[in-house]
Amino acid sequence: MRTYLPAFALILAACGGEPAPATPPPQASGAPVTSAAPAPPPPAETATAAPTASASAAPKAPPKSGGGGLLMVKSDPSEITDTFSTNQPAKLELGDKDMAVLRIPSGSLGRATNITFKLEPRGKSQPPVVGKIYKLFSVYAPSTTPEPQVETNNGEPFVLELPAGAKKDANLAIGVEDEKGKVKWTVVAPKRIDDVRNVAVFELNALPSALLHITTKAPTAK
Repeated sequence: MRTYLPAFALILAACGGEPAPATPPPQASGAPVTSAAPAPPPPAETATAAPTASASAAPKAPPKSGGGGLLMVKSDPSEITDTFSTNQPAKLELGDKDMAVLRIPSGSLGRATNITFKLEPRGKSQPPVVGKIYKLFSVYAPSTTPEPQVETNNGEPFVLELPAGAKKDANLAIGVEDEKGKVKWTVVAPKRIDDVRNVAVFELNALPSALLHITTKAPTAK
C-alpha cells in the first residue's frame, strides 16, 4: 500500500524550509532549577608608586665613636682649629700622607673648648726627633690664653696617634713652654705600637698645651 504526501509538504521541501528547532527534554520532576552564581568582580587594583633608587637604598649612617652624638671629623694638611662640645666625639686628622690623629671621646671635655692642632716645622724639640713636630693647645672662650692642660672630664683618655715609621722604641716628647720661652720636656711611652699603620698610639689623661713629637729617648714619666 502506497502513501502519498500532501502536495504542500513537497512544496516546502522543494523551497528549502528549515526544520523546527528540537524541543529540549523536560527536566525530572521535583529537581530544583539551579543557575551558576555570577563570578565575583575582580578586586580593585590599588596604584602603588614604584620606589625610586634613592628611596629603596638605605642611607648610610654617619660614623659614631663611643657614646654621645655623631663623630665630628676634621681634616687639614697643616692646621686644625675648631670648637668642640662636651657630648660630641671628635677625630682630628692632621697631615697629608702620614697623618697625626687626635681622638676626643664623648664626654671627655667638661665644657666647650677651642682646640688647635697644627704642624710646627720650626718648633723646639727634644732630640733625637722622629718625624714631624706638632703643637697642641686648648682655650676656653672668651679667653684667648691657652690652658696649661685640659684634663679628661669622665676618665676616658684622649688618644693621640703619631707616625713612627718602623721604630719600635717610639716615645712621645711633650714640651711645655714657660713665659720666658724655656721648654720643659717630658717623655712618655706609648700605649701600643701599630705595626700595620706604623704609628705610635698614646693615651693621655689631659690635653697639654705643648709641643709634641716622636723621640727615641727613654721615657721620663709613666
